[in-house]
Amino acid sequence: MQRIARIAAALFVLVGGGVHLQLWRTGYRGIEYIGPLFIANVAVSGLLILAILLRGEMRVALVAMLFSVASIVALVLSRTTGLLGFTEREWTDLAVRATTAEIGALVALSLLVALLRRPQLVAATVPFRRTH
Repeated sequence: MQRIARIAAALFVLVGGGVHLQLWRTGYRGIEYIGPLFIANVAVSGLLILAILLRGEMRVALVAMLFSVASIVALVLSRTTGLLGFTEREWTDLAVRATTAEIGALVALSLLVALLRRPQLVAATVPFRRTH
């Protein structure tokens, strides 16, 4: 089950990073502060995907959850009060896709955290005596 949670989390982080890359390539790269933050999101997403898939430790899951929360907060701020002088009022398809991906990542990562906290069951060997 941990493996499924890790793969799901990695896929959701991939989608979120992919949306940021697509937006960066189609014009956000020219927006002061926001452009560099979008490409940083892509890079961090890539690192987190590797860490989630290869390590899958509690601290990796918690850092990835913090990253997803920060991405959601930045998205909401950019559509309400503004973020670093940038405001966008529309909830475009890509904004909805990014939000959905970040929420999906949070759900999958929460499951992973719960699974990592759960005591592991160890198969016990039962001695077997043959009767003659």
